[in-house]
Amino acid sequence: MAIDSMAEKYSMLPSQILDKATTVDLMIHVNASVLKLREQRKSRGEDISDTFSQDEIMERWNRWNQTKGDDENK
Repeated sequence: MAIDSMAEKYSMLPSQILDKATTVDLMIHVNASVLKLREQRKSRGEDISDTFSQDEIMERWNRWNQTKGDDENK
């Protein structure tokens, strides 16, 4: 999706982006796109929180630890 977005923005074919763009170019483009979307949401008064609640984090952590323990016991 990012390759297509870059190609459209810079009026290039996706294959040209793949040939010429670097990983840094891709990272900058993706981060700028996310920031732009976030600012648009913020200006409309929408929730811009992309974070997990403490409960969600703990649930994932506990699930991961349980899975890790199961793997070590095999």
